[in-house]
Amino acid sequence: MFDKYQAFAWNGKDRQLKPVIRIPKQNINELYGIEKQKQLIIANTKAFIEGKRVNNVLLWGERGTGKTTLIKSLLNYFKETPLKMIQVLKNDIITISYLYDIIYENPNFRFIIFIDDLSFNEDDQEFRDLKIIMDGGIEEIPENSVIYATSNRRNLMPAISNSDNELFPEDNLQERASLIERFGLRIGFYRFSEEQYLEIVRYYASKDGISMLPDELIKKAREWALVHGTTGRSAYQFVLSLQIL
Repeated sequence: MFDKYQAFAWNGKDRQLKPVIRIPKQNINELYGIEKQKQLIIANTKAFIEGKRVNNVLLWGERGTGKTTLIKSLLNYFKETPLKMIQVLKNDIITISYLYDIIYENPNFRFIIFIDDLSFNEDDQEFRDLKIIMDGGIEEIPENSVIYATSNRRNLMPAISNSDNELFPEDNLQERASLIERFGLRIGFYRFSEEQYLEIVRYYASKDGISMLPDELIKKAREWALVHGTTGRSAYQFVLSLQIL
């Protein structure tokens, strides 16, 4: 199965892997405004494929800035390598220990465990489950595995409320830090400038063959941004909207 397919979805309930037949076609070179972030994740992934021990990675920050797309684009960038990617849903985090058994039995491949849009509330059990999974507990974690996650929250949890009922608030802080520190590489994604947004608009418009005067394109793109924001996702959706005009 791992010789034939590059990516998989993990079914924690049935303890099974479903091969992904249609691999995302994102080209990492077409992601604008996140050059530093691309360099960091490429370097970490390259070292991992070469058999080195690397950090778990958390991509955090603004919505629509390319966090998920960047991770998916690694599949094409490292296509002719032993790299495999397995997506795990938040509800299946506790079952990753069973996934480790499969990974351990396939030492010729290097596995990224991908958890998208990761965040927790105060009472989420998955928060504690993930800490145990990332440490391995009493069982050693396979050296050919690493966790890549995305989140809109820098600390994976909402801001702490200033409650007078909290006897030892520092304990709450320590609890939160104990998970985030398990991601040795934490890469921030920030709000795009207008110029970055317009650069992405120009690229997608050119790629899709949009026939429009440059000044008119920019005018409409700015109007779109007033409602939808200046993110990469917004730029892409704006160009899609032009297809029906």
